[in-house]
Amino acid sequence: MDEKKLKAIRSELMKRIDRKSKVQVEKVERYINLVEIYYMLDETIEEYGVMVTTENGAQKFTKPNPAIAEKNKVNSSLIALGKDMGLDVPVLPVERDRENKSELI
Repeated sequence: MDEKKLKAIRSELMKRIDRKSKVQVEKVERYINLVEIYYMLDETIEEYGVMVTTENGAQKFTKPNPAIAEKNKVNSSLIALGKDMGLDVPVLPVERDRENKSELI
């Protein structure tokens, strides 16, 4: 994933938490780590395809790419962590304006 996008996500998340709380900062770092893993799995799926062929001696069979199941698990973890961090509650435009103004001070 593009490093610029990750920085933007991290920046947005840091604005929404109590930066003095080590626990909250740790949650942001975990979230960013999961986003990176999510997109690495995405790249693997694009490289190898949705279905992969496995050869075991004379046997040859096709099965779903295991990265798909892992990607779903990571996605579920992102959703759960996001809810824990309050990301499921939208930031109102008035609050967003206040946050942007406070950064200028």
